[in-house]
Amino acid sequence: MAETSVHGACHRESSGDRPNRTKQNPHPPPPLKRSSIPRDFISPLPDAAIHRIFSFLPLRDAVKTSVLSKRWRSTWTTTTDLVFDGEIGALGFPSLVDRVLSQCTSPAVKKFHLTDFRYDEPDRPKVDLWLRFAAGRPVEELHLRPSFFSPVKYELPQFLYSLSWLARLEVSLCCFSLGGIIRWPCLKTLVIEYSELSDDVLEGVFSGSPVLESIQFRGCKGVKNIIIDSTSVKELVLNDHWFSNPDKIWAPHLQSLRVLGRWYHDSMFRLDDVSSLAEAELVFSIRIRTGTLVSDKKRMCCDLVKGFFEKLHGVPTITVGGWCLQILSLLELEGLPSPFFKCQNLILHGPVSQWDLPGIAYLLKSSQCLKKLDIVLTDLPLQLFEESAERFNFDEGDFLPSRKGNFDFLVKHLKRVEIIGFEANSFGSKHLLALIKFLLAEALVLEKLIIKAELPTCHGQKCLDAAVLSKLLGTSRNVLSYQRASKNAKVIFDYPFE
Repeated sequence: MAETSVHGACHRESSGDRPNRTKQNPHPPPPLKRSSIPRDFISPLPDAAIHRIFSFLPLRDAVKTSVLSKRWRSTWTTTTDLVFDGEIGALGFPSLVDRVLSQCTSPAVKKFHLTDFRYDEPDRPKVDLWLRFAAGRPVEELHLRPSFFSPVKYELPQFLYSLSWLARLEVSLCCFSLGGIIRWPCLKTLVIEYSELSDDVLEGVFSGSPVLESIQFRGCKGVKNIIIDSTSVKELVLNDHWFSNPDKIWAPHLQSLRVLGRWYHDSMFRLDDVSSLAEAELVFSIRIRTGTLVSDKKRMCCDLVKGFFEKLHGVPTITVGGWCLQILSLLELEGLPSPFFKCQNLILHGPVSQWDLPGIAYLLKSSQCLKKLDIVLTDLPLQLFEESAERFNFDEGDFLPSRKGNFDFLVKHLKRVEIIGFEANSFGSKHLLALIKFLLAEALVLEKLIIKAELPTCHGQKCLDAAVLSKLLGTSRNVLSYQRASKNAKVIFDYPFE
């Protein structure tokens, strides 16, 4: 068991070394001259350093520095980071933006953010003017995020489609409409949330952004197909339901795909060509429209998840969320054959309950080359289909060994297991302990099994009381008593006692 130690040092002066505090120093140091005392360490700094300091300050605080000295009276007007937050400006937000922009003299702007402000159609000329200010300077990072209380979406003006220096663009609650050609020659990251799009807009984005590396969508509408033939785009992130009767994702050069959030079953897509993926993250859930038969719900969910994994058979790193694990559990209990994966690193998010254990078995017996298994323990389990409860009433200790013959690949390759708990109490789960016991008993080349706990929170602070400590020590004793198939296997407990 890993040791916990406290290192400290205490130095005490001997009586011979201790100074005599009753005696006065006969030769006190001369007083410092007033001119030798530096009164301001910041003002002599070069403008680049001062602008760097301003980048960590809210814009209002940067403006307030004008009262510090004559040197600072106009320093803020040359800042290259203009970050306007509507929550701070409240009702005075438009006048604040107007006043700052009218005094800003910087020839270049690195960051220009307009966020959390209420937008309505009469505000369009003013917002256009603000964005034209940024477009007139070689802006590198542009954020445009009106608040959710805005009654209408903002239609992006045509001049924003041609920004030569733009490297990062984040927009929310906007409408894209092409009246010309998109030209973003330096754009590397694009984030679009809750906006109106189309297949033609996406095609224009990819063709007009030759160095684009990452594109993220959240809650968007209007797209049927995502066709990415660009060789520069490496990452695609899709968050929350946003399609309407979508078709496919075709991205043969994509290296990372992340599907997150909550989706409706009729807003989900199918994977076509994603043959270059190096990592895939499936941490999402599906909501079925009301009025759908339970049997149809199961079929829809199982077909969707099975179709995903059939396309991910060659991906080296796969992350699977709790909802997908439970659907995989249904597939396992129904005895459906699982496709073989070339996954080397498998990351699972779930509570490891009776609803997850069959899904974990489904993945473990399918992973031909699995070397590293990470389990991130999450919140309490959620039962998807109550009518299937009887099928999950199995003995956790016998379930995995009963499928022993199906884990030939696992026992030959698995070298590292890491289990991370959302809090220390979660390690008492009998299903989790059954999984740990099985892995130690079967993995012939296992080198490390690491258990990391997080302390529960009490009144906003981490606490370690007697009950939690007892739970941790009890778990340690149980795990250390398990038989190990690998003579080189080390069990490491990473408990936050400090």
